[in-house]
Amino acid sequence: MATLSPRRMTDQVTRILRDRIVEGDLVPGTRIDVSLLAAELGISRTPVREAILQLETAGLVVRQPYRGTVVAGVDPNRLEEVTALRIDLEGRATLLGVPRLSEADIDRMTQLLDELESRRHDEDFSRGVFNELNRAFHGVVYAAADSPTLRRVIELLGAEADRMRLHFDVPAPLAEAHHREILDACRRRDAEGAARSTRRHLLESYLAMRGGIPRIHGGLLVDVLRENEMEIPR
Repeated sequence: MATLSPRRMTDQVTRILRDRIVEGDLVPGTRIDVSLLAAELGISRTPVREAILQLETAGLVVRQPYRGTVVAGVDPNRLEEVTALRIDLEGRATLLGVPRLSEADIDRMTQLLDELESRRHDEDFSRGVFNELNRAFHGVVYAAADSPTLRRVIELLGAEADRMRLHFDVPAPLAEAHHREILDACRRRDAEGAARSTRRHLLESYLAMRGGIPRIHGGLLVDVLRENEMEIPR
């Protein structure tokens, strides 16, 4: 790894581990050895430990007696909470990011969306390919928000959602219309419109993972939907 500040090194290790977990290279129950991983990456153990703490907060790893840190299993019961937090935080990041987008950012989003649509018939599209391109598309807006902590939390929650999406095997084309709406709003620098489309995109992804059955019984998700004046599925 290139020489990085301690904070950026931790972020990079977090992304490496997150991607391996989300893509299934590290399956549930796999033990994460701090010393081996640090040696593999050619770094000290400190950023690896800090990255593991971030992944533990996000629910991607757990500590077990006598085994240490292992990759967590997929918990469908967390889906509602994760969705609520993503609707709230990604909506906020969109409101912050859209006014700061450059023309180069819009061009990048257009390129990513074109690739998303051109590759939708790839054999592995609804799994790893979609997750990667979808994350990059939204990430352009979130990076423009210029809030590293907010972006880091969004990435961790998004990683957990990506694992759940693979577990439920949701058809990727469900996102196409919302992506177009988001991009069109970004071109107009319509932050409110882009935020509405982003929130709706996340809610409908949740409903698809639930097989169209909302199963919303009050709690955080209902509160977030009300705060954002969104219709509560019944």
